[in-house]
Amino acid sequence: MKILSHNDNQTAYDENKTREKHCLEWLKSKKKRVGSLINTVALIGVFDGLLIIIQSALLAFIVHHLIIEKQPWNLLLDYFILLSIVFIFRSIFSYFIQTLGFKVAVVIKRSVREECLNKLSILGPAYVKQHQSGALSSSTLEHTEALEGYFSRYLPQQIIVSILPLFMIAAVMPVNWVVGLIFLVTGPLIPFFMALIGMGAASAQRNQFLAMSRMSGYFLDRLQGLTTLKLFGQADAELNRIKIISSGFCEKTMDVLRIAFLSSAALEFFSAVAVALVAVYVGLGLLGLVRFGPALDITLQEALFVLLLAPEYFNPLKQLAVHYHDKAAAVGAADHILTLLEKQAVFYKPNRQTEDSAFSIELKNVSKSYQQKPVIKSLNLQIKPGEKIAIIGESGVGKTTLCNLLLGFEQVTDGTVFINGELVNQQHAINNIAWVGQQPTIFYATISDNISLLNMEITKQQIIDAADSAGVTEYSQHLENGLHTLIGENGYGLSGGQVQRIALARAFVKNAPIVLLDEPTSHLDQENKIMLIEKIERLFKDKTLIIVSHDSEIIKRMDRVVSL
Repeated sequence: MKILSHNDNQTAYDENKTREKHCLEWLKSKKKRVGSLINTVALIGVFDGLLIIIQSALLAFIVHHLIIEKQPWNLLLDYFILLSIVFIFRSIFSYFIQTLGFKVAVVIKRSVREECLNKLSILGPAYVKQHQSGALSSSTLEHTEALEGYFSRYLPQQIIVSILPLFMIAAVMPVNWVVGLIFLVTGPLIPFFMALIGMGAASAQRNQFLAMSRMSGYFLDRLQGLTTLKLFGQADAELNRIKIISSGFCEKTMDVLRIAFLSSAALEFFSAVAVALVAVYVGLGLLGLVRFGPALDITLQEALFVLLLAPEYFNPLKQLAVHYHDKAAAVGAADHILTLLEKQAVFYKPNRQTEDSAFSIELKNVSKSYQQKPVIKSLNLQIKPGEKIAIIGESGVGKTTLCNLLLGFEQVTDGTVFINGELVNQQHAINNIAWVGQQPTIFYATISDNISLLNMEITKQQIIDAADSAGVTEYSQHLENGLHTLIGENGYGLSGGQVQRIALARAFVKNAPIVLLDEPTSHLDQENKIMLIEKIERLFKDKTLIIVSHDSEIIKRMDRVVSL
């Protein structure tokens, strides 16, 4: 194990602080979206605090006049009514603080999740396939969820703490300036120690989120491959590994909780000492044992007022300390979210180059490399409108890469790709190409919804026509609900040929001028293969058709064969 030098430790510390500052700046930039709501929550919190001052004054007045002045309670009925009104308004304020805080969280989480999903859309499937799906889903779900406390609780409480204690000191000073000084001196100690203890909280929280992402990704991958693990007798071994990983996550969580409990204990100690000082001072003053300051002629009403207000004075400060861990959690989550959002995706510029062309697709001197390893070298290819092309080649020669380039999911290392005379980008490719992958994605939904992908612009009749043309209705008519039959995730309950027909119907109903198919007949028997090829020929006879395949039956039916 390498022992880090002092300089290495200092560098790591500086980088960590710089990253934390960057995450905080990003979080503050999100505040603009909900700034008015946060200010409203804080304002209600301040009004609630002012009601606490009134509540303490009323209670002190009532107790003093009942015990010391011996007044009958019916003469104090108006004060009881006022106290009841204060309780009612405090309950209303508490309700609005919670509901508005929830609205703040909803707006923030929705906007950040939209950013993450939009970023994944921009990066494309090629990026998604290179990363664990569990880790990516963790960034858009769990990490985004951790932002809630920072915006709905910490930021409003930060505003409340900057205002409310001053009002409380101002209310106490005319009554008992010694207690006011105790508040003034001990109050700042809580934020000070909160900051000291919280310095390691963000780092611990980041480690916890990293462990959670890794655990989520690992667990989801193993769950998806459970059949393979069972067949090869590795399920129990993987279960033990999951236990080890979850234990590591548990340790990281305990590190966070350890800091939280340590800070809570320290803050409770200082607030308890301050309240005890107030209690001792006013108590000894009432007994006549203290002859310093206003204790000489202190009344029960004054003593009770400052004593009731003492814990309430420290309560906003303690709440800020509690919510400080929401800030640490948000910084840790932001670190992981920004890892995704700051991922650079380089695509062609919006002012796309166009040229007059007689070709549906044209590739000029196209090359593509991954980490200095060339996959496609100087490829030139022209495909005319309506032409039927088979792309063939050995595994690893670049067929899938070529598909990704045509679909705009990846950018060429060199050269240019044109679709209908326009330089390709993702949106242009989406508008012009209907794509069917080797393993089409089938969602947990009805057959009809899987064909339309819930596109409201596609009519029921178009779905039915596409299903008829692709041969979906040949088997769906025997199902209980026909095209409205609910099918399992990834086509559970359907054969490979039936899934491919749904995918072909999906491509047909899109009605794009270019159709790109990737190994459409793989894993099919000879009878279903011939049937599927015939349907492809009939469905896309008027389209430009590109099929990536090793199947000799497909190859011989194409107008031209391109070998990579």
